[in-house]
Amino acid sequence: MKWDQLLKSNRLGCPKEDRQDINPCRSESERDFDRIVFSSAFRRLSGKTQVFPFPNTDLIHTRMTHSLETASVGRSLGAMVQERIDLKDVPFNVNLGSIVAAACLAHDIGNPPFGHSGEKAIASFFKNEHGPGPEILKELNKSQIADFQEFEGNAMGFHVLTYSNPKKENAKGGLRLTHPTLAAFVKYPRPSKIEDKSEGISEDKPGIFQSALESFSEISQELGLVEKNGRWFRHPLAFLTEAADDICYTIMDFEDGYKNGLVSYEYVSEKLKEICSFTENKKYLDNLSKIKDKTEQIGFLRSKAINSLINQVAAVFCDNEKNILETKFDKSLIKNIKAKDIVGEIKEISKENIYKYKTVIQVEAAGYKVLPGLLEVFLNAIKEKNKNGNDKILQLIPDEFIFDYNINTYNAIMSITMYVSGMTDHYAVDVYRNLQGIKLPNY
Repeated sequence: MKWDQLLKSNRLGCPKEDRQDINPCRSESERDFDRIVFSSAFRRLSGKTQVFPFPNTDLIHTRMTHSLETASVGRSLGAMVQERIDLKDVPFNVNLGSIVAAACLAHDIGNPPFGHSGEKAIASFFKNEHGPGPEILKELNKSQIADFQEFEGNAMGFHVLTYSNPKKENAKGGLRLTHPTLAAFVKYPRPSKIEDKSEGISEDKPGIFQSALESFSEISQELGLVEKNGRWFRHPLAFLTEAADDICYTIMDFEDGYKNGLVSYEYVSEKLKEICSFTENKKYLDNLSKIKDKTEQIGFLRSKAINSLINQVAAVFCDNEKNILETKFDKSLIKNIKAKDIVGEIKEISKENIYKYKTVIQVEAAGYKVLPGLLEVFLNAIKEKNKNGNDKILQLIPDEFIFDYNINTYNAIMSITMYVSGMTDHYAVDVYRNLQGIKLPNY
């Protein structure tokens, strides 16, 4: 792969033209960032769980605050990499930081309510042989079925960014983002169903629904991504998007765990200092002694640890740039940094003390009832719209999400799944309680 082709900023769904430097005051990737910020799908992230559900304080992260922080880290990573690698063959001005920032901003845009357990709840609904899911999917081919039974927020995210609803517009391309931003977004450039999965990180999870394969094929051809047996080697900047997410959720969830009293000050400060020890600046933590409050001290150490990790990740990327371009490096960057063992320890303690906290588990367990419950009611309504009062159910669904099950079954199921996946935590619970008769208006 070559940088001059990888960074061409034509837009999905728009006529091909040389878009470089159309507006010298605002780059194409900065326009991508703004389009994502103003999208309704991004706005709903403020009501979706990061780790701690239904937070009653703004000190705890939502998907939106996590995405904004990840974009900030991604911008720094991209800028630092650009400073260290040779882009002299690129015949136009480019800002890697703004491309990675836009991709990072959108990285969770397809995640359903209730955190990662929401993804598993949707997949289990369609897999459960004793439930209605497999029967609803029976008219689909194996590749289409895999989109639902192996449901992934990353794949839904690419669908959200690139899907144009025919009930709302005739144009294609969704938000019509640039090819580099979309490619940097796709950490797993493969369909849900593949044969002979390889060891590479690019194939770790499904990343592209059948409905979006044509769009990604167009992007890959324009940017010169390498195809291999029905899947692709990821865009180099996707490694940075993944690393920015890794840095933020590892460190920020760790800090949130301290704020919730789940991890001690001594342990958190010790591990953050160990990460910082890999910097060559001996005065790196000198200002810590000037801070009296323990929470502020943790905040200071967190910022220094993130900065250290950004430098370490950028160094690994630059050391492996040639192999990345030649598709010989397909590994997680953060698992190859100097502080990888400490990061691993933090993830383990977070898994035991934070992600298994009672209220977190309670809401995750509820998600296994709420999301399958909504899918069953809504999908049965579009499948058998003239039975059992399903016409009333259909009136509760926005018309833009209702398609004829008998004409295009895959599209009808995907649209309802997109609707449910796009709900905020609160809205999903409220709709479920209304449908179950647990809570009714004015009752």
